[in-house]
Amino acid sequence: MAGIAPSNSCDRIVAMQAREIVITSRQGLHARASARIVHVASRFRSTVLLSSGARRASAQSIVAVMLLAAAFGSTIRIETSGPDEMAAMTAIVDLIHSDLDPRA
Repeated sequence: MAGIAPSNSCDRIVAMQAREIVITSRQGLHARASARIVHVASRFRSTVLLSSGARRASAQSIVAVMLLAAAFGSTIRIETSGPDEMAAMTAIVDLIHSDLDPRA
């Protein structure tokens, strides 16, 4: 039935943005690239998670991002959830597409 509110606070619908993207930087997610991702992700209230293979990391933790060991050509999954999830997703995807090369 439309318009029925959840019975308690535990019964809520969770929206999430998810996208897979290929790492195109020849250096992969090196230290400087990881720091840039953390800097961008930290600007948002939403939770930003990255995963590569079986590893999953908070994009707000440089150590966690670096431990993904995402090399050139690998695919990572980006998940954002929260009040500004669409903006967070756009910012992270734009960063990975355009600004991870150390020559930039």
